Amino acid sequence: MRQRPWLRGVVIIAAFAAVGAAVYFSPLGRHLDAAEMVALVRDSGHLWWAIPAFFLLYALLDVLFIPTQFLSIAAVLMWGWWKGGTIELFAATFGAIFPYLIARSTLREWVAPRLQSHGGIAARLDRDPFTLLLLLRLVPIIPYTALNYVAGLTSIRLRDYTLATLIGIVPAVYIFTYFVEATIEGVMEPRQVMVRLIAAGVLFAAFIIATRLAARRVSRMFQSDRSSQTDAAGRD
Repeated sequence: MRQRPWLRGVVIIAAFAAVGAAVYFSPLGRHLDAAEMVALVRDSGHLWWAIPAFFLLYALLDVLFIPTQFLSIAAVLMWGWWKGGTIELFAATFGAIFPYLIARSTLREWVAPRLQSHGGIAARLDRDPFTLLLLLRLVPIIPYTALNYVAGLTSIRLRDYTLATLIGIVPAVYIFTYFVEATIEGVMEPRQVMVRLIAAGVLFAAFIIATRLAARRVSRMFQSDRSSQTDAAGRD
């Protein structure tokens, strides 16, 4: 598992699929209705404990390396794309602090060997922490949760880490929540959603193109670092 990080994702997906299938084919599955579930999630947004629970669940999933996309969808259902996106923005930033602190704690020696494949990024972060972390938040070169732990292994301060995370994830959060709401409204009211779907698609495509271009720049940064290290080793 440690040598094959993709296997962790496969196991998580398989586990969710197995649980879903078990519920679907159980007697409980006969009483599940998509419209009722959507209505239930929407109504949950009015509960006083909904936002605190959302923050805590986001933090727990970040620590456990579990994808949080379904929470993004739930946020849109409960609060709409703008308010839900804002809540998710701060929940994601809040949740990212815990892996960072874990990596800085006495568990550092346990975390570090499991992130050896990202050692180059950690070294680069030590030299240019805020700017590079901000760029890596904008450009998903490495998984979001993995980057939380990697940053904790560097010298970046908590204040800079939190600020770079908050600013860096703004485009992805709001574009995704807008896209989700446009899709949901497309199912509910297909006649009124065409413009929103087109706008969401354009924004999503623009974000992908921008991240690809930025990814090339980041890759060149790391390549230049490796070349400099190689030259220095040759001179020594």
